[in-house]
Amino acid sequence: MDLNSVTIALFLAAGVRMSVPVLLAALGELVSERAGVFTIGLEGLMLFGAVASAVGLAMTGSPVAALAIGMLGGTLAAVVLALGTVLARANQIVMGIGFNLLAMGVTSLIRQLVLGDTPPAGSLRSVTMMKLPWLSDLPVVGRALFSQSPVFYAAVLLAVALWLMFRFSRLGLLLRAAGENASALDAAGQPVLRLRFGAALFTGMLAGLGGAYLCIIASGGTFIDDMTAGRGYLAIAISIFARWLPLRTLLVAFALGLLEALQFQGQYLGIQIATPLLMATPFVVALVAWVVMGRVGAAPGDLGKPFLRGAGH
Repeated sequence: MDLNSVTIALFLAAGVRMSVPVLLAALGELVSERAGVFTIGLEGLMLFGAVASAVGLAMTGSPVAALAIGMLGGTLAAVVLALGTVLARANQIVMGIGFNLLAMGVTSLIRQLVLGDTPPAGSLRSVTMMKLPWLSDLPVVGRALFSQSPVFYAAVLLAVALWLMFRFSRLGLLLRAAGENASALDAAGQPVLRLRFGAALFTGMLAGLGGAYLCIIASGGTFIDDMTAGRGYLAIAISIFARWLPLRTLLVAFALGLLEALQFQGQYLGIQIATPLLMATPFVVALVAWVVMGRVGAAPGDLGKPFLRGAGH
């Protein structure tokens, strides 16, 4: 490989790494939105997952256990959020924004009281790199796609599994119906609230894993305040921009990961664009997605609407 191909491979690999946390959160958001729950609190769920993983790493010294604890932290936080938005039927946007603000304060307090200056424990190699035999030796794409964290491979497989679920399974049909016409689904004798609550918890689990990835894999096990830096909102935009389709979500997340990677490697590729502009680019794309959602009636029909049996919509 010549120098140019090495540079391209490093750029693609960086784009993949940076896409993983938002991809995981976007896949979770896709499921909850398909079920009718607009999880604006995704940013807070990622933060809780990140701080839980840091605490888990400090307690166990195992990066694998830390990722699992991060998933648990995101799930437990999602229980609180879902109790308000799904069962108590609070305004999903207002409560989500409030939840994000609460998460910023609570996770910062946990960092000060529990983590302090505790250094990350042990080697993180088991979760940061897994080379797939033969494939990792391919020129350019080998390093970019097949020498990544096992979490990335899991995220790709999950995207495929969600595509299969929504396209071919009864559960996928029920989740889509809960988001499109909850009253009709309820009239058919199906548990709308249970489906929505389960979808919200699944979103929390994936958002927690995305936050744990940021803390354990991307930051070497160190938690800092507000380390998600808007990625939760970006993940919401990705799911909207991808029209709630799992495989398209995978591609959009990777494209935005490449845009983020330009901040650090653009100069090596000969791209002369101001760094602040490159930093803003993913969020400009997110803004476009929000505008598109407002102008095009492609969203699930009951998205963001609380369900109350017999009340209609």
